[in-house]
Amino acid sequence: MGHVPRSMTVHCRGELTRVATPGDVVTIDGVFLPQRVAESGYRATKAGLISTTFLEAQNVVVHKKSYDDATSSPEKVLGEGAGYELEKEIRNIAEGEDPVGRLASAIAPEIFGHEDIKRALLLQLVGGCTRKLPDGMRIRGDINICLMGDPGVAKSQLLKHVASIAPRGVYTTGKGSSGVGLTAAITKDVTTGELALEGGALVLADRGICAIDEFDKMDEGDRTAIHEVMEQQTVSVAKAGIVATLNARAAVLAAANPLYGRYNRRKSLSENINLPNSLLSRFDLMFLILDVADVDKDMALARHVTYVHQNEGVDSDNNNTTEQSDAVPIEEDDDEGMGFDSHNAQKEEESPPTLSSNLLREYISRARKHQPVVPPDVAPYIVEAYVNLRSDGNPGKNKNGDQTVMTARQLLSILRLSQALARLRFSDYVAREDVNEAIRLTHMSKSSLLDEQNGPNANGLDSNKRKWGGEDVISRIFNIIKDYSTASRSERIEMRLCEAMVIRKGFTEQQLHECLEEYSNLGILQVNATRTQVEFINQ
Repeated sequence: MGHVPRSMTVHCRGELTRVATPGDVVTIDGVFLPQRVAESGYRATKAGLISTTFLEAQNVVVHKKSYDDATSSPEKVLGEGAGYELEKEIRNIAEGEDPVGRLASAIAPEIFGHEDIKRALLLQLVGGCTRKLPDGMRIRGDINICLMGDPGVAKSQLLKHVASIAPRGVYTTGKGSSGVGLTAAITKDVTTGELALEGGALVLADRGICAIDEFDKMDEGDRTAIHEVMEQQTVSVAKAGIVATLNARAAVLAAANPLYGRYNRRKSLSENINLPNSLLSRFDLMFLILDVADVDKDMALARHVTYVHQNEGVDSDNNNTTEQSDAVPIEEDDDEGMGFDSHNAQKEEESPPTLSSNLLREYISRARKHQPVVPPDVAPYIVEAYVNLRSDGNPGKNKNGDQTVMTARQLLSILRLSQALARLRFSDYVAREDVNEAIRLTHMSKSSLLDEQNGPNANGLDSNKRKWGGEDVISRIFNIIKDYSTASRSERIEMRLCEAMVIRKGFTEQQLHECLEEYSNLGILQVNATRTQVEFINQ
């Protein structure tokens, strides 16, 4: 990394062949030898005194193994003791509470907040299942994500971190990448004079992640090269007599800045980002990260940044000890108005230590071995949820013409996200909880585009203080339940039905229980003793 590109001829023989593929970072041990040319004749005269050299390879070490090539027994690589510890940690995470949240916290732990975005990036690393139908049609399983927003909200840092975690991660910028540099280039061989095909960034990121920064600053001609990659996952080349189709099974992670510096809420999404709707619809999730001034959020962010600089990063080994020693001055800082920070410090103190990148990589490689399918009892639930989301986001209601409405591509996105969540549970079947979480993430990415406060649970702050469309979260949840009760003409509603409706709208079960508790205290509704039904009290 960071050096001038140079080329060298390497000869591999026997078992050393097919060890690495284009795009891998390798260390080669070998003997440096001169290339043998004819001892006499025209070729010897032409060669002169300068002889070409090559490296006779004796050993090839690949630094990052792909998920498919990851070793099934870590004991061979790490030793028996370390392999057993790794196995135990993976089992503890899988059987523990909220494994997705714990794994997501290991993605860029130095960056404060962005919980939902980190969850989405974790699902992108895991990916869905690629289906190949009998007629040869291929349905992609890779998840594409676009991060948009104001400058200085750590978009580029998230991209770099994800590219470093992925075994085949390629990081590039929009202005420094041409259409040929992203797809494929025709080069002429110096020795033979034949035309050869060299893969670009998207081809080198095959079965990995291609992170493209400054996505909005790419030229229009270069951006059209990405259309085919994001849906068909191939690169078709027809130049200089070469007609070829290259595999580019890469997940695209893009970051874009608004057109006029900061996001203008009075203009539509496509006017702010300056990207065509045909390209935006190919992203499974689109997150808008706004830099909104908020006292509690700014205080927590500043404390987190100073903590990282004070302790030289969020380390997995000394996470608990440093936070405990740091908790006392936080509480003593101020007597009034600092309740949020002291609570946050205690919350950080109780949180488990940050997971290492090696553990995260090993967990993902094991999760990707599962191929979850949708069972017959969950399929009607997905259909009903999609129809409801489709009716909520009716294209006729969208005045700005943005591609933020629910389309058939979003239905495939929900299926891919559900499969990724099932993989993280090491399950071969998609459960209803996976579908609910996938719909919640889809709704959160949509609501962040439409809502001024960036969703009901932005950046891990107190969700009840957040406003959503002029209402607080608890009132919004109550209105959802009340509207259903009025439409069905029933005063009694099943609790599981309430949970399904609320989660589909992008809220959590905890927020639902807080809403029910608050309105029960007001005497408007009551929950039975077994917490299976909610009933409105006639006044």
